[in-house]
Amino acid sequence: MGRILVTFALRQEGASFARRLTQRAVGNGLILGRIGKKEIAVYWLGVGVENLDLFERTVAELRPHLIVNSGFAGGIRSLLEAGDFVLATNYSFPVTLRARGSGHVFSASGNFITVTGIAGPETKAHLRLQGNTLAIDMESERVATICRKLAVPLLTARMISDRADEGLPRLFVGGKLRAPGDLFHAIHFAGRMLVLREKLATRLCHLIEELV
Repeated sequence: MGRILVTFALRQEGASFARRLTQRAVGNGLILGRIGKKEIAVYWLGVGVENLDLFERTVAELRPHLIVNSGFAGGIRSLLEAGDFVLATNYSFPVTLRARGSGHVFSASGNFITVTGIAGPETKAHLRLQGNTLAIDMESERVATICRKLAVPLLTARMISDRADEGLPRLFVGGKLRAPGDLFHAIHFAGRMLVLREKLATRLCHLIEELV
């Protein structure tokens, strides 16, 4: 297998994974290294894919064998819990679905919806009524567009950060504290994310090891 490009929206999301690479180096805005015998490159997309042209140029120059679009997602399906590792079937190409080994690494699979802003519980409930939606994020559709254009296989594998009945803390989305509970919510969520980043790194490593 050739090089695998793993993408995250934010550096914080992928820092734990990047630290697990062996023979780690930095070049052209990428972190390069290995998971076992597989060559890995890590790319930071920015929220919503900040610079789509730069991402396209990077993919065109790197010509990865596969892109694993990872990071976090908001749960839409009511049974999903924070920490569930999920597969976006509509943003994963058939050839990659066949190459993912046993698939036991995933808690669930289904369709993602790409949104343009932070979604709270009310928005999530509305999206749930529209069909069989598993989760939401802000990058997958744009990543898939570039992968289709350049004919690069794509696998979208993300971890749930917030349940269907949860919203992100106000401080995490640029808001201000409105009640004492807002600070507690932010502290609790920050602690959760520290744990989930390590869990995401572990699941991603297992997934990459299983790829055939």
